[in-house]
Amino acid sequence: MTRPLIRLLSIPAFAIVLAASAPAQAQAAPPDQGADAANPRASNSATLLYFNDAHEIGPVLSGGQDRGGVARLSAAIDTVREDNPATSVVFGGDLAGGTLFGGLYKGFPMVDAFNKIGVDLANFGQHDFDFGIDIARELVAASEFPWITSNLVDAEGEPFVAGGTWEVQRIGKVRVGFIGLTDAIDTTLASDQLDETDPVEAARAAVADMTATEKVDVVVAVTQHSMDDNRVLAQAVPEIDAIFGEEMAEYESVISYSGAVPLMAPEGNIGSLIRLDITKEGGEYIVAPSVIEVDHTVTPDPSLRQLEKFYEADMAANLSTVLATVQTPLLNPENAARRQETALGNWVADAFRAYHGTQIGWMNGGGLRAEAPGPDFTTRDAYSIAPFDNKVMVVQASGAGIVAALEQGVGHVDILGGGFPQVSGISYSYSPSAAVGSRVSDVRVAGEPIDVGSTYSVAVTNYVVGGGDGVAGFSGGSVLVPASGAPSDAEAIMAHAKSLGVVDATTEGRITVLP
Repeated sequence: MTRPLIRLLSIPAFAIVLAASAPAQAQAAPPDQGADAANPRASNSATLLYFNDAHEIGPVLSGGQDRGGVARLSAAIDTVREDNPATSVVFGGDLAGGTLFGGLYKGFPMVDAFNKIGVDLANFGQHDFDFGIDIARELVAASEFPWITSNLVDAEGEPFVAGGTWEVQRIGKVRVGFIGLTDAIDTTLASDQLDETDPVEAARAAVADMTATEKVDVVVAVTQHSMDDNRVLAQAVPEIDAIFGEEMAEYESVISYSGAVPLMAPEGNIGSLIRLDITKEGGEYIVAPSVIEVDHTVTPDPSLRQLEKFYEADMAANLSTVLATVQTPLLNPENAARRQETALGNWVADAFRAYHGTQIGWMNGGGLRAEAPGPDFTTRDAYSIAPFDNKVMVVQASGAGIVAALEQGVGHVDILGGGFPQVSGISYSYSPSAAVGSRVSDVRVAGEPIDVGSTYSVAVTNYVVGGGDGVAGFSGGSVLVPASGAPSDAEAIMAHAKSLGVVDATTEGRITVLP
C-alpha cells in the first residue's frame, strides 16, 4: 500500500517538557468543517485526545492544587469536540489497581465514566490486570468502546482480545490505524495465563496486517512504554507516525521526538490530555501535538461530578473505622521499602506472620502503596497500604528456595524493583554492588543460620508465590493455606492492628545493606 506522506509541524531539536503549572499551550487553528458541514466527521482533519493513568475518579491534590478527575476530563474533551467534531478519544491504560480507589472498585467506576464520556479506544496498562485475567475481561465486557493489544497473548498464544491486535477508525476523512503495546506485566500479574511478546516484533506484525487489510493514512502506536523504549520503537518500525506513551511524571506532560515522529506522554492521574491534530494538505498529512491541562481552570461536567461525589461519599462511609492508635508512624519515604528495611515493611510482614502463626512473614516492598502517619489507624489505612487484594497464603518452602527468593527479590534493587523482600522472623544481608544472584548472605531464621535442606512455613501473598516481580523461589513449595481460603493482605493488616490496639513498629536490623 502506498501511504501519503506525513509531515510534522515545528519539529524542535529537543524534548518539550510541559509542567502542570505552565500556561495552556497554543492549539492548532480550528479546521475548516465547511467541506462537509452535514457530516463534520467527514472533514479533512482529525483530532486525537489521549490520556492514561486513571487510578482516581476524582481530582488528586498536588502542589497545593488539585488536578484530574473524570468531571474535568469530560469537560475538557467536550470543549475540543466543539472545536472539531472529528475527534477520537484514546485511553492508554491503567484504570484498575495501584491506589485505594482502584483496589476497592477494581476499575469498574472508571469504565462507567469512560462510557459516559465517550471514549473511543483503549489500550491495556499493566495495572488493568492487578486483579487477574477474569476481572480484566469483565472490564473489557463492560466497556462501550474497543480495547486493543498487539503484544499480549493468552495461554494458547491467542491475542488477549479476540480480533483486537489493531483498530482502524475513520475520523473525518482521515483513516487512523492504532496498535496497542503493553510492558511490565510481570510487575502486576503473577500468572502463566498471559504472555507479553516482544513489542517491536508485535508492532511490525500488527502494522503489516493492518495496512494489508485496510487503507490507513496515519499509524498511531498507543503504548505503556517509556520515552526511551518508544524512541526505539519509532526507529524500528518506520511505518509508525506518532506514539502515545505512559506518563513520565505525575506533574508534567512530555512531548519529544524521534526524527519526525512525536513521542507524547501526558501527566499521571488524568492531569492532562495530549491533543494530536491531523490535517491534510494536498497529499501530505500534518501532525501537530499539544497539551491541554485538566486542572482547576476547567469547570467540571455536572453529571460526572455527581459520579465523583457518589464514590467519595461511599469511601468515606466505609473506610472510617478506627482499628488502632498510631504511636510510631508507618512511613515509606521515596519508596524505601524497595531497597531497605522499613518500619512499614516490618509491621506488614509481622501482620502476615501473626495471622497464620508461621515461622516467616514476607511482603514484597512494591506492594506497599501508602503510609500510615496517624494518629489513628483506620480501615482506609489498611486498604491504602495494600490495595491489590492479594491473598496471604501459607507455603512450606525449603531453605534453599527461600534463599533463592531473597536473591531474586534484591536482584532489581538498582531500579527499585517491586520484589524487594520486607520480612518477619528472618533476617538477611545483601550487597547491591555484588553480582545479581550472589548478593545475599547471612540468612537467619529466628536468629539461627538458615538450613537450606530444611523447610519453613512462610506467610506470603499469592502474587509472590506465583512469581510476581520475578521472585520464583516459592514455586516449588507445598501449599498449606491456598489463596482460595486465605485472607486478603488488607484483611490480615486490619486483624493485626485490631489485635494490637497500638501501632508501634521500628527497624531492628532485619535487613543489612552491605557495600
